[in-house]
Amino acid sequence: MRAVCIAICASFILLGCHGKSAIEHTQATSTLKPVNTEHEPGILEQYRFGLFTIGGWFNQTPGQRFYPVHAQNDQGAIVYMYRPDSKWNRQEIVASSLFINSERIPSLLNNHYYWVELPTGTYRLSTSRPLGVQHFQKPKYLDFTVDAGQTYFIKYDEENLSTRREVSGPLMMVPEKTGLNEIAFTQWKSESFNFVANDQNTGKVRKKAQKLKPAKYDPADDVQLTQPFKIWNPTTW
Repeated sequence: MRAVCIAICASFILLGCHGKSAIEHTQATSTLKPVNTEHEPGILEQYRFGLFTIGGWFNQTPGQRFYPVHAQNDQGAIVYMYRPDSKWNRQEIVASSLFINSERIPSLLNNHYYWVELPTGTYRLSTSRPLGVQHFQKPKYLDFTVDAGQTYFIKYDEENLSTRREVSGPLMMVPEKTGLNEIAFTQWKSESFNFVANDQNTGKVRKKAQKLKPAKYDPADDVQLTQPFKIWNPTTW
């Protein structure tokens, strides 16, 4: 009888371990619809209706300074999207719309950053400037691939003349060192998004992206010294 009880308990233990392993090793998927990167954006992606975002000329809402984040899922990659501060960006009336795999994400304003978390795969980031609620422009787009556990930086730069005739237009993926230097003084002014469908803690699969709201902005945390403070030395008079 004791042997039977031991065998039953061992079976339950093995079953529990197997279930836990299944949750941990399930291949992460995305809430985004797949896109065929072998073809250019179609007519439906060029002529579309949707909301528009006012630019930095009107929208000057401050936000928390940049700080690095970690992916919520071990199979996720972090992609930082940013647009530095410049006179050109400050004078924008209507911001260009951004889409990832045809799903709208926040427009990048002057001195603005946010991030998206994505599972391993290839994605298409596209942009076009609307006239009211109607898009007419042929989208500029950037196809990029991410790997789990990695960090990437995508910069929006309309002032870079060398990219205006490129397919990606103002969208460019930059090296990590460059990205960290340029994003350092930008501000988190919009929601960020986790597009990994799998919740690593529960094993459940989301149908929609998880929205991550910006942290509450506190001006007291925004005080920065532009030069290191030095005590005056009277011998240098």
